[in-house]
Order: sequence, then C-alpha cells, then structure tokens
Amino acid sequence: MKSYWKCNRLRIAALFLIFALAGCASSGSANGKADSVPENTARQSKEQLLEYLRQEQGKRILSGQMDNAWNDTIDPVTRVFNDTGKYPAIKGFDFLNIRHPEWDGGGSKQTLEAIKWWRNSPVKGKNGIVTFCWHWRMPLTGTGRGGRDNYSRGFIIPVKDGQLDREAPPFALIQEDLDLVAAELAKLRDAGVPVLWRPLHEASGGWFWWGTDKDTYKALWAYMYDYFTHEKGLDNLIWVWNGQNGNWYPDPDTVDVAGYDAYESNRERPGYVPNYSNDWRYFYTQVKTWAPGKIVALTENGAIPDPDVIIEGDTWWSWFMTWDDHGSAAGMTAKNNHWTGEWHNTNAHKKHVYRHPQVITLDKLPPLSRPAGR
Repeated sequence: MKSYWKCNRLRIAALFLIFALAGCASSGSANGKADSVPENTARQSKEQLLEYLRQEQGKRILSGQMDNAWNDTIDPVTRVFNDTGKYPAIKGFDFLNIRHPEWDGGGSKQTLEAIKWWRNSPVKGKNGIVTFCWHWRMPLTGTGRGGRDNYSRGFIIPVKDGQLDREAPPFALIQEDLDLVAAELAKLRDAGVPVLWRPLHEASGGWFWWGTDKDTYKALWAYMYDYFTHEKGLDNLIWVWNGQNGNWYPDPDTVDVAGYDAYESNRERPGYVPNYSNDWRYFYTQVKTWAPGKIVALTENGAIPDPDVIIEGDTWWSWFMTWDDHGSAAGMTAKNNHWTGEWHNTNAHKKHVYRHPQVITLDKLPPLSRPAGR
C-alpha cells in the first residue's frame, strides 16, 4: 500500500511538472524573446479583415498606396504622410524581384517590409493592411532562365487537352516559382499577416504573358488557388481577381474581391484638366456585373477618384491603390511618379481625399489582429 501511494505521488508530481512546463512555453521563452504567433492567428485575422471590408463596402473607402519594389530608396508611404498628414490604410507590395535578392525589393525584402507594416506600422496600435501583386518574370523564349526574364508577352503557358500540361518543361518553371512565392506567403502567414493577394493581374490587356488566352489563364488561376490553398495551407490569403474583363473571370468560389485598374490616359493632351470622376462609375458598374456579390476594389489607379463623386454616384470602391513613384525626388512632377508631384493628382486633391471623413486612413482602422482562440 505504501508503495502504491508513493507511485501515485510521483505520477501527480510529474503531471504538475508537465503542466508547469507547458505554461512556461505558452507564456514566453526563458530568454525573454517573443514566441511565434499562435496557430491560426493569420487565418482569423484574414476572416476579420474580410468581414471588415464587407461591412465598410458602401459606407467608406480605404486608402491605399503602392510601395516601390523597383527602387528601395523611395518610400511612397512616407511621401503620402508628408503631403497629407495621414498614412494609407493599405500598403501594396510586389514579388517582382523575388528571384534576385541582390536587386531592389528582391528576395524576401518585400516580405519583411510587409510584416513590419502589419506588426509595427507608423501608427501605434494599428495593423497596416497588406496587399501583394506579382509581376511574374519568365523567360521570353524557351525555358532557360536569364537576365532577360520578364513579365511581358513571350512565355507560353503549356496546355494539353484543355488543361495545364504538367509534364511539359515550361510547367516546371511555373511550379518552381509558385513554390518560391508560396514560401514567402507562408512567412507572412506564420507572422500572423493576412494578405490581399492579387496574382495574374490585368490579364485581358494582353501585355503580360499570362494574358494571351483566357482559358489557359483560368486554368493557371485554378491551379494556383488549389495549390496554395490545399497543398501549401496558405489560409491567410484573400483572393483578389483583377482580369479587367468579365470573360476572364474564374470560378467565383476562388475569388473574394474583384478589382479594376484605372489610369487617366488624357494627361498628356494639350489643355488637360484633371478629372477625378471620369469613367469611375462605368468601371465600377462593369466589375459589379462581372462578379456579382463580391467586394469591389480599385486595385490600381493613377488619379484618385473624388470621394464626393463616389458618394454622389454610389460607386463605393472598397479601396483605392495609387501606384508607386519611379522618380527619385519627392515632389517631382513626372508621368511615372503616381503619387509625388502633380502629374496624376494635384496636391490639393490629395489632401482632400486623405482628410475626407469617408476615407479610411491608417489611424482610423479598427484592431485587425487577434491571437487564436480569442
């Protein structure tokens, strides 16, 4: 009997020790370093962000500014703040140079910057919303990688019997790059970051290699969605389709947001006067028709639509995303400077937009991150 109680005391003591160690592991490591983000936090934050976008559609519009993967020396978000006194709610990133860590914005640089924007935005206590696109570089001819790899027309998506030909050599390049990007998106997931994911954009325009045929485009979209969602477990992605034409719209079950990219093409004409309402209603109505029931966003823009015109015309884009600056000097007016200077937007208009009561800036965002189980 004595031996029995002794064994039980040892068992109880062991259980207490296990629970104590588990408590230490969950509350933080012994060296004081922060533990990894709790499981499923990114998925929960994604669902919370998606619900927030649904609630705000038709009421307010989120501000967005594209970051510069083309030039690490330019910080467009800081330029937005310097010009308006406000930060955008959404910051845009690009896997443009993911295969070249030595280039501007290359390798994991944009991933790390996006994590910082979410976790440590310039407004204390606010999670900056992250969106990623991908100017996907491929060989213009053949299957050999080289210095001339680009996202323009040239690379051919391999197809056989109406499906992606997974045995063809070009498909190996597609798979290789999907794995590369999936690894970066997984880093974002593991850091708790939900992502407005906008791949294969502007397809119907025909200027990108993925935009030469709508059926192969849809097949590639479907494969990417299935591979990222089910094979890679990337449950932090909000899928943003931006094909520019309803004939290119994929399976609605693979789309959360439908977007349109709009730039003012009349700027170079003599006598041009900025028009912050031109064609916006038409574009908005088109997307609503192509993708019924989906959130609708202005996924790229040069000129920013006037919030007063949005209200008057009931064209409630979920967000706008002003493209980046290519010139190096702040304030320089040039065609490729989409924020700074006054080529696309006057300084007065920028302030009008960012200080408008119906425009959501970073400081107006609600809490968007939460640990698992809360």
